[in-house]
Amino acid sequence: MVDDNGDVRRFIAQALTGSGYHTDTTEDGAAAWEALQLKAFNLLITDNNMPKLTGVELVRKLRSARMTLPVIMVTAKLPTDALAQNPSLQLAALLPKPFSIGELLETVRTVLHEADGAADGSPLFKSRDMKDNERPPVEKPAGVSRQRPANFTHRILVVDDDSDTRQLSIDVLAGSGYDVEAVIDGAAGWDALQANRYDLTITDNKMPKMTGLELIEKLRSARMALPVIMATRYLPVNEFARRPWLKPDAMLQRPFSNDDLLETVQKILCPDGNNDGRNEALLPKHF
Repeated sequence: MVDDNGDVRRFIAQALTGSGYHTDTTEDGAAAWEALQLKAFNLLITDNNMPKLTGVELVRKLRSARMTLPVIMVTAKLPTDALAQNPSLQLAALLPKPFSIGELLETVRTVLHEADGAADGSPLFKSRDMKDNERPPVEKPAGVSRQRPANFTHRILVVDDDSDTRQLSIDVLAGSGYDVEAVIDGAAGWDALQANRYDLTITDNKMPKMTGLELIEKLRSARMALPVIMATRYLPVNEFARRPWLKPDAMLQRPFSNDDLLETVQKILCPDGNNDGRNEALLPKHF
């Protein structure tokens, strides 16, 4: 939560903490940008008129870094002109000051719920003064194949240049209730990741245009907190040892069974116990 007014900052923080949200606060956009480089957050709530870095400038930095964090802007004077000129800012909601605790919590619940359940990659955009038909358009990346079950819970991007392997992954995952998209190489995968929201990426390594390792490197450089499973015949273990920050959340060495794939995906997306959703890398499987 970002606001240069200490009273407003404390008011919002107390309301959110009292409703069970873990809340960090900063006093301006520059401090918020530093915090966003160090930690992963589910939501950003920011004022606009602040010293050092305004709310609009902060969101512009987020989007330039391809960070898809949902943003609620709370401000006395809505920056309608700036938003109209920069539709790529993709705010999730606008909440004009003054507002009640009830209005704040309702907006937060709506944005977080829709961010968790959004399946079409469209930016959430709600405010008292803007209508749904004023949402900025979203372009769908080329070369994406898709299969969506009726009742899905998580959205997965599969990146593999082998058409048979790619289709098998789609069939197995969609058959187990996941929303699945697939692309033909790392470059197409990067395009898809910039245009849509996903809960998990499963990627091969050796591919034309961009390898799986290079795709992970771009994700890490952009600070996109997206879990990654590398599923490939030749795991680049030496590279992971040399650059451990590129190590994926899990690794599967081909060939592996459908059950192995589903078990690994489930461990990443639906961890039990105290696991926070980021599974440690699995040992390669040999058959």
